[in-house]
Amino acid sequence: MTSSQHLLHLLAQKQGTYQSGEELARALGISRAAVWKGIETLRDQGHTIEGVQNRGYRLLSLSTLLEKERLESMLGDHEIHLFDSLDSTNRYAKSLASEKPNCKALVVATHQSGGRGRLGRTFHSPRGGLYLSVLLPLTFSVQEAPLVTSIAAVAVARSIGQVCARTCSIKWVNDLYLDGKKVCGILTEGVLGVESGRVSALVVGIGINVSTPMHAFPLELQEVATSLYDGEQAIPADFDAHALVVSIVRGVEELVGQLPDRTFLAEYRERSLVLGKRVVVHQGKEHFPALAVAIDDDAHLVVEDEAGAIHVLSSAEISVRLES
Repeated sequence: MTSSQHLLHLLAQKQGTYQSGEELARALGISRAAVWKGIETLRDQGHTIEGVQNRGYRLLSLSTLLEKERLESMLGDHEIHLFDSLDSTNRYAKSLASEKPNCKALVVATHQSGGRGRLGRTFHSPRGGLYLSVLLPLTFSVQEAPLVTSIAAVAVARSIGQVCARTCSIKWVNDLYLDGKKVCGILTEGVLGVESGRVSALVVGIGINVSTPMHAFPLELQEVATSLYDGEQAIPADFDAHALVVSIVRGVEELVGQLPDRTFLAEYRERSLVLGKRVVVHQGKEHFPALAVAIDDDAHLVVEDEAGAIHVLSSAEISVRLES
């Protein structure tokens, strides 16, 4: 570890508590000037650190648990772009795809001011979350690209299970649920090659509520949203945000390799929150009740309406809600 990494570790051990420059210098065996320089280095890396005269320094949010150098060492084949706050990690990743063709990149923020979801909806992105976009410079047909959302859902569910020991289910097509409430949303966007007419790169946007306390959600979301941990004080001492991020990125890449044979869809179906359930299908201004009976090999949802007619639903224009 570098001295700044050691400093970050000490601050993280007592997150939210002030530690004096003298105390930190003594623990690290360096000067107070070196502590100040290390604090400035960490701030430049995107960490939020408060300094108060006669009290010391303290970490303020989950952003302090992420370090650019560590992510770079763990994902050496990716460009890493780490922010405390950003309007949209997907927007930033798409701009990278335009500027740097064939670039593999990861964009991470702990707050978004302009997060977006499916069908043009706003994606609430408060502090206490992890918002990441994986840029995959791979060529896909327009028909195959939507399957990557299903891949990402499986990869994130696996990673949360492995790193956080929490079991998530998947609500078709792009939401992960924990204990009956939404904990993660996914938005996959393609970058279309002008000459080829094929998708030349994909941006997989993933937003996870990690430690946003319930009271911090807007009232209209408190009944439907949740976090992995209810506030920073509930985060286990051994939680490693780097491990979660890296597991997701590697998981997405691994499962993309299974795209031709669709083997990942077996787990997608097993984790489904909607199969066998009564749902309400919304298409534009129209809606109808139905039974979710299957997910086909293109990740379309197959439903049977009350008249016994079968509908194969594409995620492009339709949303599905569980009947209350």
